[in-house]
Amino acid sequence: MTDQANPARRLWLYAPFMIAGVILLAYYFLWRAGAAEMKKGVEAWIADQRAMGLDISYGAIRPDGFPFFLRMRIDEPDITQPDAWRWRTEMLTLDALPYDLNRLIFSTRNVQTIWIKGNGEWKLTADDFRTSIASDDARGWVFAATIGGARALRTEDGNTVSLENLVLDLAPDATEPATLTLNLAAAGLFTESGEKALEFDSLQTMLAVTQTPAFSMPDPAIAWRHAGGEVRIIGFLAQIGDARLSVTGALHLDQDNRPEGRLDTEIIAPAAFAHALETAGALSADEADSAAAALTLTAIAGGGKIAAPIILQDGAAHIAGAKLADFPGKN
Repeated sequence: MTDQANPARRLWLYAPFMIAGVILLAYYFLWRAGAAEMKKGVEAWIADQRAMGLDISYGAIRPDGFPFFLRMRIDEPDITQPDAWRWRTEMLTLDALPYDLNRLIFSTRNVQTIWIKGNGEWKLTADDFRTSIASDDARGWVFAATIGGARALRTEDGNTVSLENLVLDLAPDATEPATLTLNLAAAGLFTESGEKALEFDSLQTMLAVTQTPAFSMPDPAIAWRHAGGEVRIIGFLAQIGDARLSVTGALHLDQDNRPEGRLDTEIIAPAAFAHALETAGALSADEADSAAAALTLTAIAGGGKIAAPIILQDGAAHIAGAKLADFPGKN
């Protein structure tokens, strides 16, 4: 009786391991199927973008990450919009869940090279650089980005931009699919150009851009203007030390494709923002000094802050009688 019972006992002893093996084997085939679908999706996206005019090249596309991740590694991706911009890096990683390909996460820890027409070539590094795109029942899709410890260097002149952290998400509006909404929060933004430096302790904004399908037209600015497009600034907050700026309002383009509109504004310690505009090239040194002095007096008269609209009209921006910027129009 004992001899007959021993095989049964051994069977029950091994049964959990056999079941685990079957589950692992099934998961492996699920993972392989997910990897194949993910690779097809990447190749389909590349084909679609090439059909829309982008130049895309890359090395191998390799699956990785079993068993914990469904990961695809793309060697030497290089994406170019001819005569507009170019992006490339050594390796781009895509992550997804084997049982849910509705969200893809893109990341890289390699040096990224970005060229933008009129702005030169930049080398970008970051401790954390992740973007993702996911399906969304209400909005269709959501694009998100998380960046930490980033530093960019312009190769031609050594100008730098650094950023402690940034989080953003971009998606169509749930009720207006032609409108894109953007939520962004950034901290520790620092730029240096020659002897000029600019630092923002924090930036936060929520805005919406209407009539976005017009941006696919041959002349996007003109098409967007004719479609009645506008930028709705639901909220914008910026801080430089003790100086604070908040803005709400809407902008559109005038007949010369220059921004036009009214922005309700509140500023504390406005001189810092006047000199920030100088660093950004919107004002000359003399104009910045003049604006800083005039706005400081206005703030003192207003109990320490300015509560007045920024008016953008006829190619210029003014607040409380002080010029903030000139805008070039179409030729």
